[in-house]
Amino acid sequence: MMVWRLIAVIVITCCSGTARAQSAPPSGNDGPTPGHQGPAASQPAAMPSIIQTLPDYTGDLAHRKYLTGDWGGARTQLAEKGILFELDVTQILQGNAHGGRDTNNAFRYSGSADYYLKLDTARMGLWPGGLLALHGETKIGDNVNPKVGSLMPPDYQGLLPVPGDPGTTTLSEFYFTQALSEQFVIVAGKIDGTVLADQNAFASNHRTQFMNAGLRINPVLFYGVPYTTMVAGAVWLPTKWLQVVTAVADNDPDGAATMTGFNTAFHGRDWYTATQEYDFTWKPFGKTGHQRLGWFWTSRDFAELSGDGRIQFPQVIGPRALPRQQLPRRARGLRLGNQMYSPAQPETSADTWGIYYNFDQYLFTEADDPEQGIGVFGRFGYGAEPNVFEQFYSLGVGGKGSIPTRDRDTWGIGYYHANISDRIMPEFGLHSEQGVEAYYNIEITPWCHISPDLQVIVDPGGASGPDVAVVYGLRMQMTF
Repeated sequence: MMVWRLIAVIVITCCSGTARAQSAPPSGNDGPTPGHQGPAASQPAAMPSIIQTLPDYTGDLAHRKYLTGDWGGARTQLAEKGILFELDVTQILQGNAHGGRDTNNAFRYSGSADYYLKLDTARMGLWPGGLLALHGETKIGDNVNPKVGSLMPPDYQGLLPVPGDPGTTTLSEFYFTQALSEQFVIVAGKIDGTVLADQNAFASNHRTQFMNAGLRINPVLFYGVPYTTMVAGAVWLPTKWLQVVTAVADNDPDGAATMTGFNTAFHGRDWYTATQEYDFTWKPFGKTGHQRLGWFWTSRDFAELSGDGRIQFPQVIGPRALPRQQLPRRARGLRLGNQMYSPAQPETSADTWGIYYNFDQYLFTEADDPEQGIGVFGRFGYGAEPNVFEQFYSLGVGGKGSIPTRDRDTWGIGYYHANISDRIMPEFGLHSEQGVEAYYNIEITPWCHISPDLQVIVDPGGASGPDVAVVYGLRMQMTF
């Protein structure tokens, strides 16, 4: 049965953006995806299926996991035949109370609607071990990120599928997964590559955990792949304690979320990325933990001092912004504050690489629930030139069910530090950014969660000039 657990890792991770099944994320939203190991809604499929246990759509309004329920039994019948559909809606209210770039009119509403369709080839009576998954999303509202002006956006979800453009709807992911043996699985298609790697039990879930990009993922990896791209990869599980993920991905931003990806995949400019991650599971004193080591190399050409749409750079510049004629040639053409230096003739750097480390470790768990407890997490990354971030690290603590009678609530407190590369000249007044975030996720019903959130960002934008930003927020996540 190892292979089906392994495939469930890919299903849950790629299609829903949640942490891997083996990492047991304390999301407070157990079972939001069809791949989750929840109460059985039907008998197992006749052939081995990626989705071992179907979701339970039944129950009254206060206790079921999906707001719209079982559709008079039709939803369970469709699932038994291998057709599963889910709609998630995330809504965010956030305001910039102090510092940053601007506090005027700095209270914003944003969010997203995510649509998931999964076709299970085993339950459809075709062949065992196959899954076709599609993920569409619609961007809602206007986020607070421009008002804060930080390198690490306080509303990471607000940048997806593309920064700006509220109302945009995309088919962001479509991919196929197939088991070839009990230790080897392949996946191919258009995927958010960042969820294939760097996952963490306490700091990855985009619905119910941290909101700031600096505590959701290692930004060094943004140079490896754009948000959703064509990927061909494999997962190898040689032992119960080691998982190896290897992938090759298209790294041309012209084939990202708003395009199919076939227009650029592995041809044209021939920008691609090779990556590999080693994920070790261990249980010191009987408490589950993970140690992850990974690397990437990309052939993509980057304009020096350029960034990624998921990095808000440069937004805020320190007090010593220079006139264009005094800037080094590679800096000309950048938008510094509200001034654009043009024409842009930045130098380019052919290829780059990065390495990263990631860990999570439970310190305490309930005897009857290994996912209920308290643990610590951390990340470290190093990016070679021209990566904006020479070094990045984050640390924190998270938990689930820490308050009696609130077994499904989750919480987290985290700190990040993003150190800007020394190639960003001192004349710009840029050096580093650091921030702290705390959230508490409240389960109102199994299909509705609300998370109060507070962030404090020091030197937003990596500059010493702006005051400390204080960002408050409230997130509601609903599963239909």
